[in-house]
Amino acid sequence: MNISRRNFVGGVLAAGAMSGLSGCATKAAASLNPTQKVRLACVGIGCQAWNDIVEFMKTGECVIAALCDTDLGGKQTLNALKTYAGVPKFRDFRKMYDEMDGKIDAVLVGTPDFSHFCATMEAIRRGIPVYVEKPLAHTFYECELLMQAEKKYKGICQMGNQGHSGANPYQMGEYVEKGIIDVSKLTRVVAHMNNPRRWHKWNGNVKSFPVGEKIPETLDWDLWLSQALPHAYSKDFVQGEWRCWYDFGMGCLGDWGAHTMDTMHRFFDLGLPSEVKIDNVKGWNPYVYPMQDTLTFTFDAKGKRPKIDLEWYEGISNIPRLPEGYKYLAWGGDIPPATGSTAKAAQKLIPGRFFELSDGSAWEGGSHSATLLKIGVAKEDLPAYTQPKSNHWKNFLMAVKGEETVNSPFSRTAPLSQVFCLGVIAQRLNRNIKFDPSTKRVVGDDIADALLRGPAPRKGWECYYTI
Repeated sequence: MNISRRNFVGGVLAAGAMSGLSGCATKAAASLNPTQKVRLACVGIGCQAWNDIVEFMKTGECVIAALCDTDLGGKQTLNALKTYAGVPKFRDFRKMYDEMDGKIDAVLVGTPDFSHFCATMEAIRRGIPVYVEKPLAHTFYECELLMQAEKKYKGICQMGNQGHSGANPYQMGEYVEKGIIDVSKLTRVVAHMNNPRRWHKWNGNVKSFPVGEKIPETLDWDLWLSQALPHAYSKDFVQGEWRCWYDFGMGCLGDWGAHTMDTMHRFFDLGLPSEVKIDNVKGWNPYVYPMQDTLTFTFDAKGKRPKIDLEWYEGISNIPRLPEGYKYLAWGGDIPPATGSTAKAAQKLIPGRFFELSDGSAWEGGSHSATLLKIGVAKEDLPAYTQPKSNHWKNFLMAVKGEETVNSPFSRTAPLSQVFCLGVIAQRLNRNIKFDPSTKRVVGDDIADALLRGPAPRKGWECYYTI
């Protein structure tokens, strides 16, 4: 269980030598009759994946064709198993793809962050449209490969940052295009999430990985680990707890950055940063995410936009300096409210974003699809903008049927997710990093550069790491 830094980095560098596609299928998916409902397979069927299944079914545009989960029979899977008792069920997505060849039209990947990559890559190679929950993948390199695969195989790919099919991207895109928001005047850009997180219960006092426990009878632990470093089973790794650990999850930034940074990243044309700074850190340790920290991503000037810092604040007490006149926004219908005994104090500042301009104006907004408000201007006095015609789930299904294009393709969301990956590296090492966006390499820090790839995959999973 204790892997030295030297061995880890050696394994990371060894990943560069991988080649071949042995064991990875490349069959094409069956063609879809536009008049039919989309036959949707689900890799991951509990927790957020179940929420996605419910939303997909609400559209009336699909049927559930297969269920796959490494913990079939676990309590979090029971809703899906009961609701779709008659559909084929699998533990291993590789077997599902083989046995359901020609019988599925699209796939949902709703597994833990670290295990998005392989199931998604398999779908793309087979020509199967794929909807994968955010963040896109666990490492910078995995995001890069998925973006390349989408392009090579002309895939229909959607990341599950659901608000990107809502009103906010339409509003912000049109406001930037028309100059209502003048990006040449940007002076400050901020995103924040100040609610309690799962790892806060440990108060930063984590000295090791948890002691191994008996594996539940319903769970195939080896399959759950997929390509990841070996770990003994612990209840502190599953049921959403994986998000706490650097080895499995992307923390608060990967979870909420996709809902607060996404439209600023897109419409301010940020791309990849040249530097990531970390400060105001409390509760750092090498195993789980800190209790709080502030990350500052520096993006070089591009087009009309000046060089700009994007500030990220997480932690209950780590509140950003707010623009004068800022309103404490109410929770919107599409923003999940915080839960837990300490949540009420934090809810006065909901997760969201704001930015300031050199003319003295400022804009604020909540998370997901929540629209922007201009501070000092009534909502009804803001210019009108185009309204969305499909939510994120329907948008994907209609793209599968050839009637729309996806709103969050990997060409757009991989660079956004790579920003998260760079922030996580700074958090994990608790130090600033310099990055070259042109070469996509960390400058002057071999350990941080190695973390762009992460550890080499376990035997049997190597084939997914080439295009």
